[in-house]
Amino acid sequence: MDLYTILDNINKAVEEYNVLQLNLVRDQSEILRGLTTNLYFLEKYRIEAYETWQSVYFQSKGTSGAAKEREADFKVPELYKIRRITEGGYKVVDSIRSTISIYKKES
Repeated sequence: MDLYTILDNINKAVEEYNVLQLNLVRDQSEILRGLTTNLYFLEKYRIEAYETWQSVYFQSKGTSGAAKEREADFKVPELYKIRRITEGGYKVVDSIRSTISIYKKES
């Protein structure tokens, strides 16, 4: 699966969860499944971006660690984006799990 399909799937899952009634546990479970599997697939791209970032960092002619980091960040911006999306995605995963847990206890 390509990166943009994965990101689109994650976005759709979050949007669907955002408008879903919280008592629909089965639907939340399906969203959770889709979200977690796409976050898993996203990890492949994070690893690739990190390897590219490291390559840029270690090949940089920068004279300080900060200069090398800035260059790598500039040349591999997708790493930052993937990290933020992954972090936010796992926060939504935690929220869905909590909501499912609450409604399972009530039923």
